[in-house]
Parts: sequence; structure tokens; C-alpha cells
Amino acid sequence: MPQFRIATHGDARIRYLDSGGDDRGAPVVFVPGFTCVAEDYIAVLPLFGRRTVVVELRGHGRSVAPGGPYDATARAGDIGAVIDDVTAGPVHLMTFSRGTSYALTWALAHPDRVRSISIGDYLPEEIALPEQIAMGVLDGRWRGTPVHERVDRNAAVATFAAAVSRSMWEPLAQWGPPLLVVRSPNSPIIDAAAWDRYRRSFPDARLYEFPDSPHDIFRPDRGRYPALVRELAEWADAEGSDTVPRAGQGR
Repeated sequence: MPQFRIATHGDARIRYLDSGGDDRGAPVVFVPGFTCVAEDYIAVLPLFGRRTVVVELRGHGRSVAPGGPYDATARAGDIGAVIDDVTAGPVHLMTFSRGTSYALTWALAHPDRVRSISIGDYLPEEIALPEQIAMGVLDGRWRGTPVHERVDRNAAVATFAAAVSRSMWEPLAQWGPPLLVVRSPNSPIIDAAAWDRYRRSFPDARLYEFPDSPHDIFRPDRGRYPALVRELAEWADAEGSDTVPRAGQGR
């Protein structure tokens, strides 16, 4: 049975959901989006075929950081604390939405710990949102519940205030880990120009579009993205290579 565990990073207590079981040498570590909580993903854990953990970002759900801060560096440290709690070895890193920028911040600093990366409907960037859009997110709903029930509002405001627009395209391309990217064409985050940039920057990546999904690429099929992550992880484990064949890609 999945269990909730706590990793510490300074005075922060970061909750994560742990499927348990065999990690097959490299567990999946999933860093979800800004409005997500770990409970959202209980049902999909068996689909990964190995030990999988879901990181609950500070200020979300039951993850707390009484002294802050809420910038990307602090959040990357939280992710690292969870990873170190789970394994001393490599991981398959999976992201969704705004969790991508925090996960990539950690990954680029620890490339020796990363066996593959899967990005769900986001760019390899940290994005600073205009205040009007940020407040609209906080006043909205996500997966049927108000965002304020999922995220501490003060922490959320501090998170948006600490965000700095910065690109990670070039360092990620220079590194070139096995990469999967899933895009919703109905979401404005990865537009056509950015999708072309993914193709140019990562010619060996597995790039998929979910034409029937909104930004929440776990709808209408919750298992589609996890199945692709599992496929990439199994390939990367078997090949031990830094590139992924393009044949059969779902573009």
C-alpha cells in the first residue's frame, strides 16, 4: 500500500507519497504542478511498474516550510531531500506543469543522478507570471476543488513573487538526457513555436501530443502519460544510453 513519508530540508518538512516496492535500480520521482497535491496521484502509482514517489511541493498539501523561502532553489532542494530519502542512486525524473522548473533546477545540478526526464506540458524554463494571472490561479479551482484548499495562500503568493524568468533550454540540450515531452495542443503553454523548438533542440527526444487533453494531461486518460514514462524508463534502464531512438514517436 502507498504510504506518506516526510523528508526534511532545513526547517521544511516535505511530504511525499511513496508506492513502495522494487525500484528496479532507479525509482520514478514525480514532481507535479503548482496546484497539485500528492493524493491526486494515488491511483496511477501502479502504472509505473516500479517504486514511484510523488513530491508535494512546500506550501502545498501538508508540506510546510515555516521560514520559507519559496524560490526555485529552495524547492529544488526539497526535491533533492526527497530523492536522497528514497535512494542514494539514480532516478527517473517526471514532471508536470510548473513543477518542471523546480525539477530541472535540481536535475541540471545533479546530472549523475538522473537516468531519464519526462516533462508534462511545460517548457524547460522558470516562468514569472503577471500578477493578474497569478491571482487568478489562486482564486480558481483545480480538479474540482478550490486552489486555496490545496495550497497555502501566503506560500503561493510568496512563490509567485520569488519567480524569476529564466531559460534552461540550452543547458538541458547540451546535456541531452533521455527525454520525453508530452504536450496538450489545447493549452497555451507549449505553443507551436515552442513545440518546434523542442524538435530542434532535442532531436532524439520522444515527443507526444494529447489532442483530447487540456493542460491537465491526466484527463481524460489518467494512465496515458504514466505509461509513456514507464516505457522511457524501461528503455533507458535497458540501454544505458544518453539518446533515445526517434522511430515510432507519437508526434
